[in-house]
Amino acid sequence: MRDSGIGGRQEEFMISYLVCATHRSGSNLLCQSLWHTELCGYPQEFFSPTRAPKIAGEYCLDADPDRDYRGYVAELVVKRVSPNGVFGAKIMWSHLEPFLVKLRKASESDVDLLAETFPKLHYLWIRRDDKLRQAISMWKAKQTKVYNSLQGEAKTGSSIEPEYDFHEIGKIKRRFEEEDASWGSFFTVNGIEPVEIHYEDFAQNHEARTLEILREMTIDVGGQFQVKPLTYSKLANATNEEWRERYLHEEKSGR
Repeated sequence: MRDSGIGGRQEEFMISYLVCATHRSGSNLLCQSLWHTELCGYPQEFFSPTRAPKIAGEYCLDADPDRDYRGYVAELVVKRVSPNGVFGAKIMWSHLEPFLVKLRKASESDVDLLAETFPKLHYLWIRRDDKLRQAISMWKAKQTKVYNSLQGEAKTGSSIEPEYDFHEIGKIKRRFEEEDASWGSFFTVNGIEPVEIHYEDFAQNHEARTLEILREMTIDVGGQFQVKPLTYSKLANATNEEWRERYLHEEKSGR
């Protein structure tokens, strides 16, 4: 065994991965499918700038992320692993730089810092090809505060009706385009070949695609393994398609 530089933990046979995403890109579906394999750790958005204290409390971590962020991350990597020694986490592009800033103590490169922090690191890059649908999904969620179907079931009494806004949807669409381009540049500059996952494909073929991802990460599944069904369901409805057609018409007419 060898010790990691960040937390002195033991790394024998340990594998880790980061789900690299943008909001509303299908990362919840991907993370749930990986979690439910019981072989891929428990991937969550551990590194959101606003969620660390809640995460630390939820999992009874000893490290206080506000005072010892490196300790917080090291403890997560030890405690939030599946029995086969796999750790997974989700990180948004907008959270990557704040995460690296809080973690960095020297002038090492981003990729070296990540490799030091996460043993045998794999990158999973999930993207949504239809950025307009992604933007509409985000704009609706920002108004209703419902970001997945399980939240929706808990808010059945909500009376919030989202309103269409051409300029807001366009602004969000451009943001997602820029963030995906930034992920692409990050991988290219650092010589990283991520496992690429496209939401539209994954949503239709999550069993086969999940198995492919496990193989890419050299995680042994055994002979009788089967991918479990997803419990999330689509939030998109007729309103999403109406807004999409309206946006395309207004964009074409030069609004």
